[in-house]
Amino acid sequence: MREIDKRPARAGEVSVPTFGELDPLLRELAAAREAAAVAQSPTPELLVMLDAAIAISAQHADRLAEATRAIPRAGVVAYLGLLLKAYPNPGSQDAAIFGGFMRDDVMSLEPSFGAVEMACRRWRRKSKFLPAIAEMMLEVKVANDELNGAADFVRRLPRLRAACAATLSSS
Repeated sequence: MREIDKRPARAGEVSVPTFGELDPLLRELAAAREAAAVAQSPTPELLVMLDAAIAISAQHADRLAEATRAIPRAGVVAYLGLLLKAYPNPGSQDAAIFGGFMRDDVMSLEPSFGAVEMACRRWRRKSKFLPAIAEMMLEVKVANDELNGAADFVRRLPRLRAACAATLSSS
């Protein structure tokens, strides 16, 4: 996993891949997906948007594939361990028991690498406190659904673009 992560690991730090650079891709894909879903008929603007989505998804295809790959147990342990260590005053709960339950419950979702990383990163940025297990499970599920939806849309983009272009050329 070290070759995936661009920043060097510090002494004693666990190295895990990060996927923050996919955020602009995910936003652009979501916008194109929404525009295609609400369009009453194909327009030249929609065709341009689909072309842009195809181009940006091609640029990030390898990273999106890595982000949607199933994460092994050790990966979940690494991400959640780093998340738990990011909070200086985690409370008095037994960290090993809490962490074990969180790991097992997150693993039950069968998440991807990107989903777990995104969920942990988003939690760190929005909360001053450790998440409850249910909160982390929700974050992981939302991130997993977002990544899977984006990957599915990327697979459908060429057909969608062809249909849009065909309709525009026949009118």
